[in-house]
Amino acid sequence: MTYYGIVVISLIKTIDNGFEIILDGKVLIRHTTKTPAFFIGEKRLAIDMRKGEFFIKDTTPYNQANLITVKDTKIVFDTFQIELKQDTYTKLVFLNLNQPIQIHLLAEQDEKIYGLGEHFTSLNLRGHKVKNWVEEHITRKQIYNKIIRRLLHIRPKKWPFEDYKTYFITPSFMSSNNYFCHMETPGYGVFDFTHNDYHSFTCLGSLTEIVLHKEASILDLSGALCRFKGILPKLPDWIYDGMILGIQGGTQFVNTTTKKLVQQGAKINAIWAQDWCGEIYTYFGKQVLWNWQYDPLLYPDLKANIKKWYSEDIKFLGYINPYLNQQEAMFKKAKKNNYLVRNTDGSIFLTQATSFKFGIIDLTQVTAYDWFKDVIKTNMLGLGMMGWMADFGEYLPTDCVLSKGLAEDLHNQWPDLWIKLNREVLEETDMLSKAVFFNRAGYSNNLKYSTLIWNGDQHVDFTDDFGMKSALRAKLSLSLSGVGISHSDVGGYTTVPGIKRKKILFLRWLEMNTFTPVLRSHEGNRPKDNIQPYSTQETIDATVKFSTIHALLKPYLIAVEQDYHTNGYPMVRPVFFHYESTKEDAFLLGKDLYVCPILNNRQKKIKVTFSNHKWIHLLTGKIYQEGCYDIEAPVGQPAVFYRADSQYNSTFKHITTYVKKQLA
Repeated sequence: MTYYGIVVISLIKTIDNGFEIILDGKVLIRHTTKTPAFFIGEKRLAIDMRKGEFFIKDTTPYNQANLITVKDTKIVFDTFQIELKQDTYTKLVFLNLNQPIQIHLLAEQDEKIYGLGEHFTSLNLRGHKVKNWVEEHITRKQIYNKIIRRLLHIRPKKWPFEDYKTYFITPSFMSSNNYFCHMETPGYGVFDFTHNDYHSFTCLGSLTEIVLHKEASILDLSGALCRFKGILPKLPDWIYDGMILGIQGGTQFVNTTTKKLVQQGAKINAIWAQDWCGEIYTYFGKQVLWNWQYDPLLYPDLKANIKKWYSEDIKFLGYINPYLNQQEAMFKKAKKNNYLVRNTDGSIFLTQATSFKFGIIDLTQVTAYDWFKDVIKTNMLGLGMMGWMADFGEYLPTDCVLSKGLAEDLHNQWPDLWIKLNREVLEETDMLSKAVFFNRAGYSNNLKYSTLIWNGDQHVDFTDDFGMKSALRAKLSLSLSGVGISHSDVGGYTTVPGIKRKKILFLRWLEMNTFTPVLRSHEGNRPKDNIQPYSTQETIDATVKFSTIHALLKPYLIAVEQDYHTNGYPMVRPVFFHYESTKEDAFLLGKDLYVCPILNNRQKKIKVTFSNHKWIHLLTGKIYQEGCYDIEAPVGQPAVFYRADSQYNSTFKHITTYVKKQLA
């Protein structure tokens, strides 16, 4: 099999008392009587959801699968069969498998494992277990623990990796041995990388195939995985023209504040007002009303204002999710028309995220699905919106009743179905190349439908597991999972007692996100407690400066995006994709821009190692040869470097000239 210049030969080899599955000369699976690799289980799984949080108990026992025969490309066990197929990829196709299964892949002691979706605390998954389950990434226990520790001036607790959850899981991982493995399974399972000599995977839902592929380098492997998972569509051209300003509070405040920023020189390409449909105040803070029609009291004449902003080259973005507030008109309409997920007794299934209850639109019912598409077309695109946050999707309980299918089987796929609906809206209105929506939750097929991924809700602090550091790690882990474009909220989102966004956090996060594909701010759930782009003259000046830099990067950003569309290489990349480095606190934008963000409150210097090339500081113009340096990085001067031999030197020099003029 030839693929992008690589010849990959896969085969099944019979050995004493068993067989080996070989990928490009390397044994990945060895099954014998004494060292089995396949085990069949008896399902014992209990899953409960309370206020959007899942509690899972898995006590499934497994026994060695009984091998019958191996012939050519077929392996026959007593209860299922495997057939080896090759096209673009190597596939192990499972036939007649109706039970949970556990599979062992051979491992090497120094092997590293990456991927499996978005993870906030570690890029290398070796030594960890990962649940194959989409869910809210932070628990109430973790939030309360952090609040109490902060109020008592105690350092936040670092939880075991297995206690952290994720919105975006995908059953695909990459090995430092330059192969990827994908499990085609919809349900719950566990990827276990804690053993020295093998990796263990359990699938309690159906497993239809395992996809394997090998490349010559980790960069090419990431490109192959991106192509396999799905290439996101080209972003609208306007998205590279500066910052998407996250702002709320009604027409007058939004208009006045945006105008003030623009008049001072900020490059604002869009207004993102998530409270367009109304606001509700809960113990958590300010939340969206979840009734998907514009609020004429908060946003009078919204359609006319959107048209006015559009004439000023400022787009307008909104917010939506697949839930309906129980107290509002749209819920009542959906209930009347039987559009909502139900309990086993036929009543509406209601769940609660903060202090209000909501219903879940049944996306398996065709009429409800089409109705909700019309809601977006009429109430959002009809107003002139050019995009929205397509939030949530991870809250489907396993004990509810759907129009079609079982909730447990569809839970992981639910956010993909939700995003598929959003994608169809853009395609059916011929808006795919003009508008954009962004989502946080996803599973295996999400990238076939999404237009842009965002990293979810980080805390408004510098903490490693839930704050700014975790946002960087989230971007990189997605890049290692086949996700080509992602971004985070500038300044984070989650604001709780004892934790509010300070100026230094906003400024440092703004610096970091300027050098990612999409620059977008968020006010957070307590806007008045948080420093905003418009809060002080210093934050206004920083917003002007870095939104302009992002706009000046447009030729390079377009080129890096084209590289993603051509080769599958993600736009934001781990440094080790191109250079010798083990750093997890830095990243590349493309291959020519090296970004070393400041991730601590008081830090003003950073140690940077350059290898193989001459690099130039993007903001100062200072040249660095190969070696290790302590780089000065005061606020406003992040440690960002470009390759001296880059073909985009003129773009980078233009930015350096702009910054020096600002200082003059």
